[in-house]
Amino acid sequence: MSRSPGHTPDPVPQGNLCWLPTREDTALIFEASGEAMFVTGRDGRILSLNPVAQQLVGRHQDVVGAVFHDVVGCLSSGEAGYRGCPLEHTLRTGEVTMVSPHQWIRADGTGIEIAATFWPRGRGPEPVGAIVVCRDLTVEREAERNVQRVARLAEDAPNPIVEFGEDGIMLYANTAMVELLNYGTSIQGRVEAVLPPNLPDVLNHCLASQQPTVRLEHRVEGRVLAWSFFPLGSSKQVRVYGTDITADVALRRAKEAAEESARAKAIFLATMSHELRTPMNGVLGCTQLLQDTSLTDQQRQLLETMHRSAESLLVLVNDILDFSKIEAGKMTLEVADVEIHPLITDVITLTSEAAKKKGLTVQVQLAPDIPAVLRGDPIRLRQVLFNLVGNAVKFTEQGGVRVSVKRVPCNQKNSDSIVLYWTVQDTGIGITADQQARLFGAYAQAETSTARRYGGTGLGLMICCQLVELMGGAMMVESKLGEGSSFSYTTSLLPAIQRETSAHVGKASIASVADRATALRILVVDDNEINQVVACKFLQKLGCQVEVARNGREAVDSTVHAIYDAILMDCEMPEMDGYEATQEIRRREQGMTRHLPIIALTGHASPEDAAKCRQAGMDDVVTKPMTLPVLREKLECLLALPAFQSH
Repeated sequence: MSRSPGHTPDPVPQGNLCWLPTREDTALIFEASGEAMFVTGRDGRILSLNPVAQQLVGRHQDVVGAVFHDVVGCLSSGEAGYRGCPLEHTLRTGEVTMVSPHQWIRADGTGIEIAATFWPRGRGPEPVGAIVVCRDLTVEREAERNVQRVARLAEDAPNPIVEFGEDGIMLYANTAMVELLNYGTSIQGRVEAVLPPNLPDVLNHCLASQQPTVRLEHRVEGRVLAWSFFPLGSSKQVRVYGTDITADVALRRAKEAAEESARAKAIFLATMSHELRTPMNGVLGCTQLLQDTSLTDQQRQLLETMHRSAESLLVLVNDILDFSKIEAGKMTLEVADVEIHPLITDVITLTSEAAKKKGLTVQVQLAPDIPAVLRGDPIRLRQVLFNLVGNAVKFTEQGGVRVSVKRVPCNQKNSDSIVLYWTVQDTGIGITADQQARLFGAYAQAETSTARRYGGTGLGLMICCQLVELMGGAMMVESKLGEGSSFSYTTSLLPAIQRETSAHVGKASIASVADRATALRILVVDDNEINQVVACKFLQKLGCQVEVARNGREAVDSTVHAIYDAILMDCEMPEMDGYEATQEIRRREQGMTRHLPIIALTGHASPEDAAKCRQAGMDDVVTKPMTLPVLREKLECLLALPAFQSH
């Protein structure tokens, strides 16, 4: 029999006591209930509602006195055996009526999902109203939908997903995993065929450490899958995600192959540089030595031709090495003092003979506001200018070449850089617009006949353009076919560092090798007989006494039995190379006051190779092919060192 808040309930036995809830107890239960409760009269109007019900309909909406059906709008579709309002059905029949979850639009327009149960209230046999218990299912339904949504995401995911229990048994597999298990004849539904072979160990490690294990690669039927394992906390399960990385692996291997090819290319170029410079050292060294002997005019002419040919070959080798550095992104600039006027004078001197043979004039215009000394890379500045002036002379048959340098404002704010604007203008053959567009590319020349007529690799301008960009500038060209060309570029240099001059420091303090009262005793260490001859002859021309060692081991032994003023050390030798020999000599010098000067002689021309020589303990570096002026300068610099002058 249904009860209502107006009835006196039957006593509830409590051991030897009987508890009879009072009206206050009933009111307290009504107020404290976690469900929304409405009390209605026989006419269906709301008499009272608890706080949860007030929150359900809206805190600011007063519904007391309103018809419950108008507020909530519950209707039965007939599935429960009746049609119409369930409240009216309860009041008419006295039966408990339940309404399935349905959408209810509140007065404020918010849509929520509720389920309702209608309990009859009576006084004796007469019904006096009902208690309606409503449950807000919105959050619950949204949680269910989220679960379903996640389940659909896993099920519809293109990548395989699988879950394992702590015993290693597969508990779940999405559609992609099922398809993978049916993929290929070698799988045939076997889980161990598609997952890493150490699957049990990985699962145990994940569960024991509660840490994920990611990207375990496994090859499956020509595909590469990356598996990631994630423990699911206290459930003692592991969820596994798979990703097809076949394309990534192919790309990675292609990248590794390209990098390996680049490394092999760099090693090849470095080796070729060394191997080419070694015989060139012999050729250029012998031609320099022969020029100081008695020769007929015809012999001298042939000798000069041989020397120029060897120098041209050296330029090509340098271009190839510079190009390889640019390709590898390893081209770097040095920072040293730069005297602009002597630098330009050197370039004009080097190109003057070729210009004179053609009857060309070479003019230089240097702006007066350019500082005498700046900071930059003098070698690269000279290289760019020499290449442009050399090209201007090469491609000009009549007229002349004009070199101008002026200072322009720096575009960078708060910068102390000094920007120079260089121009090399000629009256040569000129370049068409189409040819200009590809002029600064690798291997680019104006046309195929240019290489046949003028020679060259086509790398010079590309290298110059890259060097100018490294120096913070840009290169431009203006030209008309048959009327000449004008190459312009900018370079950013730094102000010179102000140094205090000392009376005992400077060129005046450097003693000449030939002026010494006692001849220098030099040890030449080289395994190449031609290089031995060239080095010995150069040193003898400088008035030195020379001894020879054929490898590093002989050099170390020689320093034990004799005292030398300096060593000219080749780097690449059998049995013991120059680096090892230098390190051994430095090790034996520990605890001694004397420091034996060692000059490296190497066919490797990069700054990295020079740094390697100094790291091994060498004091200076001479790059092959060696020249007499460079060798003299190196020795005289050593003579000026206090440590050298003390012994």
